[in-house]
Amino acid sequence: MEKAASPFEPGLLSRIPDRPKNAVIVCASRIGDFLCATPAFRALRRRLPDTQFSLIGLPFVSGLVSRNPYLDHYVPFPGFPGMAEQFFDACKARAFFERMQQQRFGLALQMHGSGAYSNIFTLMLGARFTCGFVREGGDPGRLDAALPWPASIHAARRALALAEFLGAASCGHELDFQLTPGDHAAAEELLRGCKGPFIGLHAGSREPSKLWPEEQFASAGKELQKLLGGTVVVLGGPDEGPAGERIATSLNGVARNLAGRKCLGEMGGVIARLAVLITNDSGPAHIAYALNRPSVTLFGSTDPEEWGPPARPVHRVLRSADRRLESISVDDAVKAALEAAGAENKYG
Repeated sequence: MEKAASPFEPGLLSRIPDRPKNAVIVCASRIGDFLCATPAFRALRRRLPDTQFSLIGLPFVSGLVSRNPYLDHYVPFPGFPGMAEQFFDACKARAFFERMQQQRFGLALQMHGSGAYSNIFTLMLGARFTCGFVREGGDPGRLDAALPWPASIHAARRALALAEFLGAASCGHELDFQLTPGDHAAAEELLRGCKGPFIGLHAGSREPSKLWPEEQFASAGKELQKLLGGTVVVLGGPDEGPAGERIATSLNGVARNLAGRKCLGEMGGVIARLAVLITNDSGPAHIAYALNRPSVTLFGSTDPEEWGPPARPVHRVLRSADRRLESISVDDAVKAALEAAGAENKYG
């Protein structure tokens, strides 16, 4: 049977006559989105253990794909109209789709939003069967399986809901970020000469509405260092070096600035060694969730019910009543950080 009678009927994987030899997943979003999709990757791998899975994503997730045991290949996203994460080049896109269609994928899965533009992109990959999200009440078009976008649930459960809809049973909701011996060695080198405990600060985000003021990060780091001793470690991605340097400089020699570095693996290795991390709602926050490291995540415009940490004692969430990040006090951040760090000592 080539096609399901209705794309809204669950269980597509049980109706495919042969297990696909290869499959492609479209997830061209940020670090947090990728990590929130890892429970879905895990479920799909268990359901299709012999299938080769490729993931189409943005360049900075290539290292995440290589360390993920449920994915086999990384494919750079070429850009596409309506998918704003990458500039669109028509000639490059045409060559990209020709290469993808030559792969003759048995299955293509769209895990990039509600599908207004990403379903078109995914269908153009030319897979034998194509599935993905659609807007509530929307037309599935040529999709073989379509799940209405579950907007009201946590992002980690959202991608998993698509996998379950297709017939891949959940293997748990935990995020997955595996560290290699090289990651641990790099982290040890970066922290060489620093006195523990390590107090992490991540002040970056690509969205201004998700930024707690730098001076409040610096004040929180200074107060925690007085209380706990050790070293404040400032983290950040390639574009966040200057902000990290300003924060570290204001801490008068008790900080090490690691912001501006590219390798997510070494960042993960550092986060694994932190006594606590204070962070905006960002990629490093999700790495801390995946590694189960004590964290305080500061929320403004985004909803912790959708993007927050799992309900564990080592994670704390702060959000002001007016949804303005600057309304979160330094005292509240310091108190939450002490509680998170203390919870690890209490609960292990």
